[in-house]
Amino acid sequence: MKLKIILLILLTTFLLVPSHGVLAAEARIQDVVVTNSSTDLLLYLKVLDAFSPEILSGVNNGLPLTFSYQISLEMLRSGWFNKEIYSGSVDYTLVYDSLKKEYSVLGLTKENKFTTTDLAEAQRHMVNLNGISIVPLTSLEPDRQYILKVRVVLDKKSLPFNFNYLIPFSFWNLETDWYSVDFRY
Repeated sequence: MKLKIILLILLTTFLLVPSHGVLAAEARIQDVVVTNSSTDLLLYLKVLDAFSPEILSGVNNGLPLTFSYQISLEMLRSGWFNKEIYSGSVDYTLVYDSLKKEYSVLGLTKENKFTTTDLAEAQRHMVNLNGISIVPLTSLEPDRQYILKVRVVLDKKSLPFNFNYLIPFSFWNLETDWYSVDFRY
């Protein structure tokens, strides 16, 4: 009887106490725009609720944070499998230098580096893709239907010395749902 009462109390406690995952807002993609320049297909998007307090604490303690924007572009073909035009990722890494007291956002190339002392400004650069070139327009067939899919994943492999195995990084979970855009070129 005592065991049943203890189990009932424990079960009630776990059901009534909200977990961190419930309290945290889910990261999501919005404001996706697929357009073109004179030579390339371009992607614009914004990610909301990507930074939990635990993630920010880890960054401020010197852990690098990498968002991997996974992108897929397919040409739709009726009665047949879709043709994959592009599949790849764009990585942005946020690093805090405690000696200089500045944040750096590293992008595709060394020229694509942004440095600031303001964390909020660094966060804005991490969650916005502005005119990322996906493929040259010569890769697309005119007057065809395409679907572009994108999601954001926190790249845990960037943690130094296999910290993802030593420290419980359950609070570092970030993975958005796939966001799809159908368009005609």
